[in-house]
Amino acid sequence: MKKFCANLRFIASIVAAALLSLVSGCFSLGPDFEEPEWDGPEAWSGDVSVASRLPDGAPWWSVFGDPVLDALEAELLEQNPSLAAAVARLDASAAQLGIVRAGLAPSVDASASAVYDRQSGEAHGSTKFADNPAWLYKPGASFSWELDFWGRVRRNVEAASANVASALDDVRDSRRLLAAKLAFSYISLRTLQARLDYACKNADLQSNTFEIVKARREARLCGDLDMRQAEMNLATTRANIPALEAEIDSTLNSICTLLGRYPGSKDDLREPAPVPLPDDAALPASLPADLLRNRPDVASAMERLHAAVANVGSAKAEFFPKVSLNGSFVFAATDAGRLFKANAQNYSIGPTVEWPIFTAGRLRNQVLEKEASARAAEAEFKEAVLSAAAECETALSLRRHAISALDDLRAAATAAEEAADLAVSLYRTGLTDFENVLDMQRQLASNRDNLAQGIGSAASALVGVWQAFADPDMQSTAESQQPQETNKK
Repeated sequence: MKKFCANLRFIASIVAAALLSLVSGCFSLGPDFEEPEWDGPEAWSGDVSVASRLPDGAPWWSVFGDPVLDALEAELLEQNPSLAAAVARLDASAAQLGIVRAGLAPSVDASASAVYDRQSGEAHGSTKFADNPAWLYKPGASFSWELDFWGRVRRNVEAASANVASALDDVRDSRRLLAAKLAFSYISLRTLQARLDYACKNADLQSNTFEIVKARREARLCGDLDMRQAEMNLATTRANIPALEAEIDSTLNSICTLLGRYPGSKDDLREPAPVPLPDDAALPASLPADLLRNRPDVASAMERLHAAVANVGSAKAEFFPKVSLNGSFVFAATDAGRLFKANAQNYSIGPTVEWPIFTAGRLRNQVLEKEASARAAEAEFKEAVLSAAAECETALSLRRHAISALDDLRAAATAAEEAADLAVSLYRTGLTDFENVLDMQRQLASNRDNLAQGIGSAASALVGVWQAFADPDMQSTAESQQPQETNKK
């Protein structure tokens, strides 16, 4: 028993020495990652002096004050399949990090066997066996531990950690894009319903005009041409209605898909409602410098760059010896009663060194490939920053111009209504010809449709601003989705 304890102390001293050398003498090869500097503009070119922030905890779509949209967005975040897939990929990245991180610690395996064994007397010559055949009992354990002198494993852990951070940013970005996509679809639905309503009103107006022309024709106050023109105008307007109804069906199907539902499950949305367009909407108050920190797609690109840089160090470490500490301890006996005697011990412990001498350029090309991947990731990060900045500027511009056009669109629609009524009145009394009536009613139909689309464009432009600026309130909600705890076994 004393000899057994001495053996254990010997093994423990070797492990302690290896651990001390690992902690004190190791370093990580390869370049260390540094966050790229961003030399973008100091301010946006558009006037955002009236920008304001939402109340704490309020999602960005609350600026529309539409409870139906609020309910749809809440359902989207719970049911959307694409978002569920992004969360699953985040969990997979977290599990991969756990796998890679396990390389920093020793692995220990237990084993046991009971084998009925017979040795060949012919093969062993004159060797005599006490019992042949006999039962052989072998319980034991083994361990292996790579001493990460050059940082290969640590660089792999660094890369896997960056991949987890990138996957988390991808979840946040999915939420950002999907929420905006649903808002765009909802506003498109309400815009189409407004256009359909105007089209039906135009058809009713032109139907009444047709009856007036028909009555005048019967009284021989006008010719067939007026009646045929009125009939043509009415038929043209009515022909536009089925196309609008088809677009409404398509938009409803898109909304159902975003909510993870089958088509037809949201037919309650067929009830028309106004396009949500607040008079005084809150806007994100982010400066260009904040964009780098807030945009999840930019943050994800930076984490992918981090992982690519760490992979360079891991590839460089492959040039150096891989040192592992291996050991095993086994009891072996043909008599189960003597299995745990000192004479039944069978153990070994010691370092193993593997050093690639000739690889025909494989290792060198691995480093070149990782370096090229890092350069590509850096270029993709720069592209993500530029695209994000351009998207923000474009969104601000679209909203500014969409809002400025609304007053003129409303004035044009109002003037067209008055002109159409006046033209019909003058035609009744014979003070104008039917061409003016046709022209005014066509202008009325066009201006009403333009107004409906203009209101929808202004509302969509507000969605575009919040999508582009990646509302930080929404991001904080997304960050609550943490990867599942990995199994440390």
